Amino acid sequence: MNKFNLALATGMLACTSATLSAAPILSISGEGLAAAQAAESAFFSKLKAGYLTEDFDSGYTVGAQSTTINSLAGVGSFTMDLAGSGGACDTAPYSCADGLAVLDSGSSPFSGRFDVSPENWLDSMDAQEMTISATAGYTAMGFFMTDPNDAGGRFSIGGVDFLFADIFGQALGNGKVFYLSIFDSDGLGDITIYSNNSNDGYGIDNVTVGTVPEPGTLALFGLGLLGLGMARYKRK
Repeated sequence: MNKFNLALATGMLACTSATLSAAPILSISGEGLAAAQAAESAFFSKLKAGYLTEDFDSGYTVGAQSTTINSLAGVGSFTMDLAGSGGACDTAPYSCADGLAVLDSGSSPFSGRFDVSPENWLDSMDAQEMTISATAGYTAMGFFMTDPNDAGGRFSIGGVDFLFADIFGQALGNGKVFYLSIFDSDGLGDITIYSNNSNDGYGIDNVTVGTVPEPGTLALFGLGLLGLGMARYKRK
């Protein structure tokens, strides 16, 4: 059973527990573009009408850095909280300290990060800490993540930590891609991504925010047995 199917099965367990359904729930696709795109399609199929997607392909100056990048599609904002240093993000004309950037294949100083939409993606520029703040009023978010190499990194979602090592595995080569979906019945709060290395990062593309009907489709969202265990432990 791959990670995405495991997420579906264990997500059903979440529906039976009020404690778990109140916690943020994270689902990860299997690795690879085909599995990630299939997970995105499944995510879209369960959203109510009116969801928004930011693909970073229109209206952005490619290569321009900023501490905060606001989505032109209205999905929210992306903020560098703590800069990286010493890696390819400090290769001219870039500086890690100058913030995040929308990149394409021609402007990127990194290997392994890429777009899954026609042209661009949002790059962490090796930020050690980055926060995604979704527009208020939505309960679900999905996005592609490329090159999440930091096995010691973590997500912090609604006060619950999800370790990269548990989600992606202990060691990942360059160029991996996954689709992540997050559900919180209380509404999406800030999602903070921590990297354990100051000279490594990731790319994000096609960020979607929407609303999921409850309770039937809650079964589509879940990290897997280990992830649910973490959420349960921290909510006791």
